[in-house]
Amino acid sequence: MEQTELLMHDYHNIKIIGFDLGHGETALTWVRADNPETTPQSLLINNRKSQITAIAHHPKKGIFIGEMACQMPDATIFEIALKSRQFNDIIYRKNLKEFVNAIYKHLLETKQIQSTDNNDFFIGCPSGWWQEEIESYKQLLSEDCLPNVTVVKESRAALMHAKESGIFTIEELQKSVLVIDIGSSTTDYTLVKGMSDTPIDFGHDLGASLIEKQILQKTLEYQRQYREGREEILRLGELLRDEEILQLEEISQLEKVFEQNPLYKNRCELRCRKAKEEYFTYQDSYEENIVNVGIEDIQRRFKFLPLVNGKVMNAILSQPLPELGNKSWRDAFREQLQTVKQKLEQISIQPSAILLTGSASKMWFVLEICQEIFPDLPCKRDGEPELCIARGLARWGRVYIRTEGFLEEISQFLDRELTGIVGNNIPAFWEKLAEELANDLVDKVIKPSVQSWRNRDIITLSSLESEIEQQAKAWLTGNDANNKMTTCLVEWLSKIQNEVREKTDSICRKYGLPLGTFVSKTIDLGDHTQKVPTSISFDDFSGLSIFVGHLVALIVGVVLAGLFHILLFAGIIAPIVGILAYFLGESIVKDTDIPGWIRAFVSDKRIDELARQKKPELQQKIQQTLTVDQTVAVKLGKSISEWLKETVQEQADKARLLIA
Repeated sequence: MEQTELLMHDYHNIKIIGFDLGHGETALTWVRADNPETTPQSLLINNRKSQITAIAHHPKKGIFIGEMACQMPDATIFEIALKSRQFNDIIYRKNLKEFVNAIYKHLLETKQIQSTDNNDFFIGCPSGWWQEEIESYKQLLSEDCLPNVTVVKESRAALMHAKESGIFTIEELQKSVLVIDIGSSTTDYTLVKGMSDTPIDFGHDLGASLIEKQILQKTLEYQRQYREGREEILRLGELLRDEEILQLEEISQLEKVFEQNPLYKNRCELRCRKAKEEYFTYQDSYEENIVNVGIEDIQRRFKFLPLVNGKVMNAILSQPLPELGNKSWRDAFREQLQTVKQKLEQISIQPSAILLTGSASKMWFVLEICQEIFPDLPCKRDGEPELCIARGLARWGRVYIRTEGFLEEISQFLDRELTGIVGNNIPAFWEKLAEELANDLVDKVIKPSVQSWRNRDIITLSSLESEIEQQAKAWLTGNDANNKMTTCLVEWLSKIQNEVREKTDSICRKYGLPLGTFVSKTIDLGDHTQKVPTSISFDDFSGLSIFVGHLVALIVGVVLAGLFHILLFAGIIAPIVGILAYFLGESIVKDTDIPGWIRAFVSDKRIDELARQKKPELQQKIQQTLTVDQTVAVKLGKSISEWLKETVQEQADKARLLIA
């Protein structure tokens, strides 16, 4: 009791923080583990729910993050877009750790979290990252950085949030959902196949940051064209005053500044990102007009104004890019989505819906291309995509923590009580199995063999004995007997699972887990039936040869005793057979070619009667053999316990994604 109370006490004190450390933006949310119903709440950075992923070093004022970093004109270091796979790059590791540490310090200083709390951080990563990269990322963020770090694929967090917030219906989730997460550095395509399967991920290095880099490049290019009198896309003289347009010499000087000091280029790229987001948020307003997100003052000499409107954006989205194999951003996205569709067709999966997430999912052409490639699928998007991942990470973390507690207690139950439950029910299993084996051995081995002897296809009773022995052994070690055992096993499991459910029900209630998630699938026969023949069968029994030998011997004994009974009491042949057996011995009779007219007395009716009379005796002896051989019971009990344990743990893993 004390152990249970301690476990629950620790469980209730956990604060779960969803940390969406994005390449472009960062957001954090939190929930408590003890309340499965609450909506994740935002943790504020610089009094905002989301911040640009940026860090600045000021020689006197120290480190600043997010928007505050962008407003430090005298900063000596200014870095943006901090998340990548460059785990071996010392500067990257340093910048990332400093940014995360600054976030953590800010949360403590603003009293949004307490260092004395049990804070568990769940941080997202792109779906395309390999497991080794995820482990490196986790290790990097755990070293003198954050406590209790777990890394979760962002697309799964997005689906978690979409399910919990009601974006999807249960019917849609019961099939499959294609999650398209368009971030700053990558676009991730994740298929969650069915509500009880593991997500299948397709990750691609196609990030929206390529667009803002193009805005920076095009802004300088169009101003140069204006000064050289060779404009193709924009008529800047109609959109801006001449003093707002850089001179040729200023353009060249600014490009040198960018090359010599990336800090200023980062600032201008950030301004371009704001222009991109403003354009796609209010696209209809900027078909002709230039987006106005202010200017970036560079060294108090250059005024950088991003040039973005409908014409510019169309040119950028159609521009072949070396980073994309000389494909445009729009064409690369279309090609990737077509590839994803082909992969899904190869594995015979048709998604029921598409979920678009990530702030870049607001780009109008994304929805158009999705509907072009998947014309029959509903395409849904969260109203606040910049917070979708952070909220999903917090929700995912809550389920993870709650199922950790569930697993701890269910493991104790499996270790301490399951063996006893299985052991108490094994006699009923032996009885049913013996009945089924007796039925099939009579119908498929004994009756056909006796008929073959009666028809003189088998000459002597000794040969009949050998035939029955051979056929019985082949049947017991073949697929038919294995499938028969599987059928009995599944029927038996469906009965004992009720005892298991009674215990798991109470544990589910204790942790506030939905009973529909676990109760109906404590033992998921539908998912695991195909595993039974290979994991629990006659081939698993350590005493297989002895076991089969016992069964074959008793089968032969029962059959021949019954056959002699028929011959001895078959009217006029009784004295003949009796005299032979008396003077020559039973073994001699077995090797005698009994005449056909005597064999004819062994009619099909008499064979059926023999089978009917001897089947209960055969069943009883099979059951005795099964019961006496303790190695069989021990092996079966262990196999069943391990199988049930694996099944329940799989259900807990499914619940972590809330797709169980």
